[in-house]
Amino acid sequence: MSGTIEATNVQTDNIKNTSGTAYHFIKQVVQPAKLSNTGSSTQTTPTGNATWSDTGLTATITPSSTSSKVLIFCNGLFYLRRNEEIRFRFMRGTTAILTMCGYAETSDGFFTMTAPSGYMDSPSTTSATTYKLQFYAQGEYASMRFNYSGTSSLGEASITLLEVAG
Repeated sequence: MSGTIEATNVQTDNIKNTSGTAYHFIKQVVQPAKLSNTGSSTQTTPTGNATWSDTGLTATITPSSTSSKVLIFCNGLFYLRRNEEIRFRFMRGTTAILTMCGYAETSDGFFTMTAPSGYMDSPSTTSATTYKLQFYAQGEYASMRFNYSGTSSLGEASITLLEVAG
C-alpha cells in the first residue's frame, strides 16, 4: 500500500498546505431551540416605526480561542405589507456587526421575505458571546411579522453558530 495513509480518527487544530496556507475547521456548533410558528403567539412584530426589535432568534457560543471565528447561519421568514423599507442586523451582545437593508415593493397585499443568512464574525474572545437577529420597519411596522404562521405554516426560524478555527 505504498502512498496510502489510513486513519480512523484524526484530531488537529491547525493543518497547513505546503505553501503555508492554513485550513479552517469547525470546532463547535451551537443550535438552540427553533422558533416554532404553529400559532400566532410565536410571531414577532416591531415595537414601532424606525425602531430596532428582536426577532427572538438568539444563540450563545463560547469560543475556545481568541483567534476563532464565528459563522452565523440564520433562517426564517418576514411577512410584510407592500412598499416597505426594512432593515436587518446581526448583533454580538449590544454591538451591531452587520446591517442590511431591503425594500418590499409589490402592487398590493402582503408578501414574504427571507431572513439574512450568513456572516463570519471575529469576536476575539473566549467568553460566552451572544448573537441575535434584529429587524426594523421604516413605516408600516404594525403589519410586519417575523415567523408568522397565519392560516398556514411558513416553517420554523432558527439561528446556528459555528466556531471556525482561526
